[in-house]
Amino acid sequence: MDDDLTLLAVIPSDRKKLENMGITKLEQIAIMSTASLGMGGSKGNMLIQRARNILANENIKDIKIQNEDLIEIIVDRTDNAVVKSVLNVLDVYSVGWGNAALKIEGNVLKLSRKSQAFNKVISKAESLQEIIESKKLEEREKSGIFLPDEELREFAKKRGFKGFWENVFREIRGNDIMKKIIATSMFSTYEEPVHSLIIGEPGSSKTMAKEIIGEQFSGITTIGANTTRSGLVCHLGTGDLGALPHSNKKLVLVDEFDKIPREDIEYCYELLSNGKCSVHSAKLHQNIESKFIMIAFANPRSKVFGKHALLDIGLSPLLISRCALIVKVQNISKDERIDLFHKKFYGGGEIKEKHEYYDQWVKLARMYEPEITASEGTVDKYIHDINEIVEKYYNTSLRRDLRMSDYIRRIPFAIARSSFSSVDDKVVREAGKIVKESIETWV
Repeated sequence: MDDDLTLLAVIPSDRKKLENMGITKLEQIAIMSTASLGMGGSKGNMLIQRARNILANENIKDIKIQNEDLIEIIVDRTDNAVVKSVLNVLDVYSVGWGNAALKIEGNVLKLSRKSQAFNKVISKAESLQEIIESKKLEEREKSGIFLPDEELREFAKKRGFKGFWENVFREIRGNDIMKKIIATSMFSTYEEPVHSLIIGEPGSSKTMAKEIIGEQFSGITTIGANTTRSGLVCHLGTGDLGALPHSNKKLVLVDEFDKIPREDIEYCYELLSNGKCSVHSAKLHQNIESKFIMIAFANPRSKVFGKHALLDIGLSPLLISRCALIVKVQNISKDERIDLFHKKFYGGGEIKEKHEYYDQWVKLARMYEPEITASEGTVDKYIHDINEIVEKYYNTSLRRDLRMSDYIRRIPFAIARSSFSSVDDKVVREAGKIVKESIETWV
């Protein structure tokens, strides 16, 4: 990745001068004046302006012109360098007594009129609005979203989280907790993934669930048993990278997760935890960055579950702990099999008719960031319930450990995204229920 001075297109001689002064970051340059930078008037001004433009472009998420006297700018950060950069690109000068007054509330910069010259700020804000909307449209299309936002949101809110997993997995009777877990993973984000693991005997509905996702949704990497056995991160025989390093920004479906070579598991730990790992083998030395959401499928250790299902988990506790949700899948009964054959014969179902809505629903939802509106009491109960699970299963093959501190946030956020709602009491309770039900499949 290019460093900050490369982004500024600084020539080697000027780079050396800046580095000698300890100046290597955009943030340092953005808060300086031409005189303090000491690079000459024209060159110094160009570097400062360029640094501010880059920081503003990276950090402005949205601009709302509320009226002719108030503008709100939503940013990623509100440190001095970012604020100064945003004000600069909007032509704000002398905050407080010039053309605008500034108030910062959370991640929102509020600019209000101080003089007639504020009209120039509004003009700049309108231009930036057009650029931001153009970028959003481009990002949506790259993500495979072509239907209008409002149409997709209305479609999603009408069905909600329950409607999603019921309709998508309509052909599968029973195993509702498996359906909920898969849906939770699908609505999580690449930055905060909810990896899930489904363990079931051969011939159970886990295979059908994997096929439904692969057939009806896009942006997916499907990893078969042969690839799993060769290595998900690195093929130690050839030195080639495996499937996971090539799955950045993808939903990954892994078959026979229990067949990962021991040498490859170490690399999986880190990549599943933070999307990064370093591979150092006889044939490969490489730093890898790949952020994905994984839904893995595995068989019990002895192909079928014995009396004590926990003893049939054929994966190391450390690898298990990288999965936010783990479920034991029930076998299909005769009635369920007949029902499945019946549904297959007649076909249909909304997911078949409107698969593009479901596919784009998931993609758009991943861009949505819910607010937390749940009461403190509901959140406290949820946290205490999860803590009890950690205490009970920490030293078991179902390993629930401190990584649950990440999952307790990611799970309700994924559920809220499904209906473009807030993380309210109902969502938090649903998250707790899913965690408990997934654990109960093993009892």
